[in-house]
Amino acid sequence: MTPSRRRQRNKRSDGLERFFRWWGRELAALVPPTLRPKNRPSPSMLWVGLEQGAIVLWRLAGQKRSEIGRVNIAAGEAAAHKIAFDALRNKAGVRPVGICLPSTQVLRKQVILPLAAAENLTQVLGFDLGRQTPYTADQAYYDQRLLREDRSGNRLHVLLGVAPKTAIDEILSYLTAWGVTPQAVVVSDELESAGDCLNLLPSSLRPKPSRSGYWLYGAMAGVTLVLFAMLLAIPLWKKREVVIALLPLQARAQQQADAVDVLKREQERLLAEYNFPAERKLTTPAKVALLEEVTRILPDNTWLQQLEVRGEEVTMQGNTGSSAKLIGLFEQSALLENANFKSPLVKVQGGRGQAGEAQAGEERFQLAAEIRAVDPAGALAAQRDVQENKNPVSPADKTSSQVKASDPAGTRAAQRDAQVNKKPASAAGNQPAKP
Repeated sequence: MTPSRRRQRNKRSDGLERFFRWWGRELAALVPPTLRPKNRPSPSMLWVGLEQGAIVLWRLAGQKRSEIGRVNIAAGEAAAHKIAFDALRNKAGVRPVGICLPSTQVLRKQVILPLAAAENLTQVLGFDLGRQTPYTADQAYYDQRLLREDRSGNRLHVLLGVAPKTAIDEILSYLTAWGVTPQAVVVSDELESAGDCLNLLPSSLRPKPSRSGYWLYGAMAGVTLVLFAMLLAIPLWKKREVVIALLPLQARAQQQADAVDVLKREQERLLAEYNFPAERKLTTPAKVALLEEVTRILPDNTWLQQLEVRGEEVTMQGNTGSSAKLIGLFEQSALLENANFKSPLVKVQGGRGQAGEAQAGEERFQLAAEIRAVDPAGALAAQRDVQENKNPVSPADKTSSQVKASDPAGTRAAQRDAQVNKKPASAAGNQPAKP
């Protein structure tokens, strides 16, 4: 494989690794803190440490060390060291190996960073390592653990762990010579506790996941997407089933609503027909009031021979000496409107023979006017006013009325007197009265 192709493959693998780290971090953020798994190495790992010129191999049983053996690197040849280490490893079973450092060799401190640094936290800490610790990025191995996010303050609280390269490279040189690739570099007190562990081994020195691992990651991503799709699809499918089940009920309810609308319209129609006579009576002036209004409007030199009320129209026929004023007089009426002549005016040539007949110079006319609709409340008030004006009752008249009501003969005489007084007399004594 050429170097260019190798670099391209490494670049793709690094990109996939960054993606899966981001994906895992986002999934982990959805899990409550109490349910999140601890960031700890596998309990089946073997651990290697350097103590007093010897490589110590041990394993962890619960939170207690169980030493397997030691390889004295201060004496003997390198080949003998490898044989001894392989023997101890085979004795415990071939398992992944990690490096455990004493807490005195690791510097740990809490660092506060901007919230935006979460996207490239490792790189940001590497750039700032010289300011935060006595070491630069070239002199130490480091790792970090996110403690908490302060979104209100736009801050990240991070635990930074730093160890000098010399302390780790010495052990790494032996393991590399023995053909062992360590999986992690942890601190002893964190390993022996139940909490999370920092891994100070740089990602460049960690074992690369095999191609099968990438396939496993891909399969996990695919399963997650399928589960997510099902999580979205199942509620929609349930809602569809509910909607389908409600369609017959909706149809029946719509039919019932339509039937109610039909009955309501029929009720309104019947109610309108029932109320029409009463409304018509209230909105249409009484014929007595129309006759009184026409009598009030007509001038003294006008005589009617015929008056007819038909529907919404009043038709009058008679003689007048002032035909030019009639239309204007009727237009001022509160009960009549749209007055007009239904036929041309005819000039009278002969003289008056009898009462009511036209004199010479008068005109014969035929006039029609429409009855004006009135407000029912106003009509009732007007009727009450008319009745009160026609029949004012004083204390003295009240007593007289009571006496007349007890005498039928007196009542009939009063009615005859009222009929005689209704007929107005003309100035000459021989002219007929207006209606």
